Amino acid sequence: MRSTSYVGILAVVLLAGACAEPAPAPAPVKPDLAAEEQAIRAQDAAWLKAAQARDAAGEAAILAADAIVVRQNTPAMDPAAFQAFDAKFFTDNPKVMSNWTTDTIQINDSADWAVQTGTYTLTGLGPKDDVTETGKFTTRWKKVGGTWKVAQDMSVSTTPLPAKK
Repeated sequence: MRSTSYVGILAVVLLAGACAEPAPAPAPVKPDLAAEEQAIRAQDAAWLKAAQARDAAGEAAILAADAIVVRQNTPAMDPAAFQAFDAKFFTDNPKVMSNWTTDTIQINDSADWAVQTGTYTLTGLGPKDDVTETGKFTTRWKKVGGTWKVAQDMSVSTTPLPAKK
């Protein structure tokens, strides 16, 4: 009789467990967007450091493998083409100095892509190293293996063209 009551209790427990609602799924963890912005700013600072060091390979290393870069009067470039373009640019402009400033960084809620806008200045351009160019840029960043990489970057000069003589 004693084993029968254990079997009955066991049956009731199993039946009650089978009818119970499943535990709710845990809420997704929201990314820390402020920390993500700081990570993008750190990558951007590394990119600027490479540009100021005239390091074409260092600049290209910030790009995602499938990145597209567009510069004034050039076709869209993949990372290898951008690195070659950059190396030639540094050779043609031996005293060029790059600088840029971020205006905004907007990160999507899942923190897997972001858009950065800002302004840039290039000094020491031209055969006499006396030309300055200013402009604006838009950069789209994406997460690649947990690291922010440039997916697309486009800049446009806002420097007026020289007056016709």
